[in-house]
Amino acid sequence: TQVANRLLAIFPGALLYWYHYSHHQRKIDPLSEEKSLAAHFLFLLKGHVPDPLEARAMNVSLILYAEHEFNASTFAARVAASTLTDCYSSITAAIGTLRGPLHGGANEAAMALIKQFDSLHKVEDKLSEMLSRKEKIMGFGHRVYRESDPRNAVIKSWSRKLADRTGDGYYYRVSEAIEKFMWQEKKLFPNLDFYSASAYYFMGIPVPLYTPIFVCSRTAGWAAHIFEQRADNALIRPSAKYTGPAPREYLPLEKR
Repeated sequence: TQVANRLLAIFPGALLYWYHYSHHQRKIDPLSEEKSLAAHFLFLLKGHVPDPLEARAMNVSLILYAEHEFNASTFAARVAASTLTDCYSSITAAIGTLRGPLHGGANEAAMALIKQFDSLHKVEDKLSEMLSRKEKIMGFGHRVYRESDPRNAVIKSWSRKLADRTGDGYYYRVSEAIEKFMWQEKKLFPNLDFYSASAYYFMGIPVPLYTPIFVCSRTAGWAAHIFEQRADNALIRPSAKYTGPAPREYLPLEKR
């Protein structure tokens, strides 16, 4: 648990130090007096005590992302842990898996889509074109849930609160228009990633930080799975089903 606690504590500072230095050539103090990881993150991002509403919204987001059963990155962490490697290596395996666009990055892709629309009237035509080209609309549907993602209602309500607070809820209205269209046309519902995108936007969080925030949160869940795997460990070694050519008769080299 000591390693897990340390990673949870240092990830926000490491992430924000990298961001400020790589984007603005500025070094920051990775420490703060804030008592929660959410407020600590926002303090390091903005350089001042965070707005209470934003701190609460960020805290809710971190809770929602903290754990979600056997997704790809969690499974990768458990596979690594089953070899009795160290916690750092298991978390690294999870992060590497999260980097894949079919797992991580959905909220970044959702925000990129939302920002394409300078008019609500363009939503249906644009999405229809994308669907006709078989393009995937990120932030919709789920491999486990079939009717709705229960996390969505929570983050959507916070996205609306943040939009109301800014006085400019345009991207929230765009998000609702996209949600309505996707349900009407494909019966697909938004998952946690979709309204997380606009919630982060209203908090002034740069898009390149969206997926790393997932890591800051999900490290708690990954660590819990690593501990569980170690408690009753068996090496995870799935069997493979051969799908290659049928067996062929061996021919000596001189007859080939």
